[in-house]
Amino acid sequence: MGGRNSGIFDGDPPAWASNLGRILILLGVVVEVAAVVWAVATGRHRASRRSPLLTLSWSHRRRLERQVRRGTPESDEDRTLLVESARQAVGQRWLAVLITGLAVVSVGQVFVGFAPFHAVVGLVLVVIWVVLIVLVFRGARQGEAFLRANPDLGGR
Repeated sequence: MGGRNSGIFDGDPPAWASNLGRILILLGVVVEVAAVVWAVATGRHRASRRSPLLTLSWSHRRRLERQVRRGTPESDEDRTLLVESARQAVGQRWLAVLITGLAVVSVGQVFVGFAPFHAVVGLVLVVIWVVLIVLVFRGARQGEAFLRANPDLGGR
């Protein structure tokens, strides 16, 4: 397989691992840059800047998110804020592409580093990125379900 392991923190990757790692890093960076360019071109990166949710406290936003996630709006809650919270959850799907690019870069760094330390850190990062992707898609699904289940809240 090649490569001289010179310690837990540094390794000498074989040519195939080094090349594969560089290709993956480059691919991940291309995916990230493409996601950012697409988000800027479509205006998605600015979509929430004028949101009324920005003026709310973290605890109030969390309460809104919880109601959207569970699909059970409280009767005393502002309907506009609930709809905005659900729409923001749906609109954040594009972040999954950006996070995928980060995951690919992390895997590429494992191959370039080719040491046990890099493998452990890379594995931890990939697990984090995968969990984040799952959470983004789950939140979007829950936001869509909330909007479908409560069409009377939409109004616009």
